[in-house]
Amino acid sequence: MNVKFAYRYRDYGNFKRYGSVVFGNRNEIPIEEIRRRILGPADGEWLFIASRLRVPELFFEDLPFDPDLDHQLHEFYVVSETDVPVSDNEGRDILALIDSMDMAAVA
Repeated sequence: MNVKFAYRYRDYGNFKRYGSVVFGNRNEIPIEEIRRRILGPADGEWLFIASRLRVPELFFEDLPFDPDLDHQLHEFYVVSETDVPVSDNEGRDILALIDSMDMAAVA
């Protein structure tokens, strides 16, 4: 079963845009363990820069940049099991995503 990694961009005006990427799960890691490994010491919230994680950015591209509302941070939303084929541009496994999270995280 593959893993759907869902995340969102929420600007300072609280406007949201959701996205997701499907990763393989060759080692069949249980979804609760994946969730725990993604959140780590964070208590329910994990912010990251999408380009560092190599997932699509979800900015509001149809609107001009507004420094009072716009920023670079994306927010982990949920992971779930799925039968949908892998959609990651690099064909990565969920473990590869988890391994790259330290580099993408924002304190």
